[in-house]
Amino acid sequence: MMKSTLRKVALCLTTALAPVTGLGAQVLETETARLPQAGGIVLGQNFEFQTSNQGTEFALPTSFEFGLTDRLEFLMEPVAYTAIRPKEGTQATGVGDLETTLTYLVHREGTGSPAVALAGEIKFPTAKNSLIGSGETDYTGYFIVSKRFGRFDTHANFGYTILGQPEGVSVRNTFNGALACEYGLGSRSKLFAEALGVTAATPGEAAGSENPVAPELAGSELVGTVGVGTSIGSALFVSMGISYDNTQAILLRPGFILRLH
Repeated sequence: MMKSTLRKVALCLTTALAPVTGLGAQVLETETARLPQAGGIVLGQNFEFQTSNQGTEFALPTSFEFGLTDRLEFLMEPVAYTAIRPKEGTQATGVGDLETTLTYLVHREGTGSPAVALAGEIKFPTAKNSLIGSGETDYTGYFIVSKRFGRFDTHANFGYTILGQPEGVSVRNTFNGALACEYGLGSRSKLFAEALGVTAATPGEAAGSENPVAPELAGSELVGTVGVGTSIGSALFVSMGISYDNTQAILLRPGFILRLH
């Protein structure tokens, strides 16, 4: 899925007994410095459907966010189900990879300064099919900033991924970057948009292309997303996003986030 090659493109959020605050991991692929409070537990669930001239894909990514302290968050992102249905060639069905991320808030946002966070992510190769995952462990580090300007909440991050090397495949580590913006529509709803990109994982691959030995390792990618979400009650946020990338693939991503604590 687009998620495995880009690290995260599209959409959802929740708040507890309060208006909408910052978007969570299941809404924005862009990493943010908006962490849950100590003891906070947030569940996110998306339903991803992607279509292109090469075929269709469907996935069920889930996120579990845990506020370990007011400055430290642990995030788990399993993919319980993935189905890849190309117009030609082999199909694939199965679980996706598991991503775990530890994020630390280095600096709280001030009047003239952004919130700054650092994050480290490990992708565990839980996918058993080479069309879904590379079969190797990857490591990613992120530098993250977030800043509010009135109704706008902006986020930017820069990351570097150390890729595991599948047998018989030449890979190179990748750089990724992202920009995102949220716009509040009153106290309960938001518009959001983001753009993110990643360099090619395999030398010589064209933009958006796949390696024939390890299709999960793609060429360079650029993705744009727009969406809208709203709170229902005090603890549930539902959203809908649509993404378009440089391979002309369209991704629809409805979902929800529920605060459990």
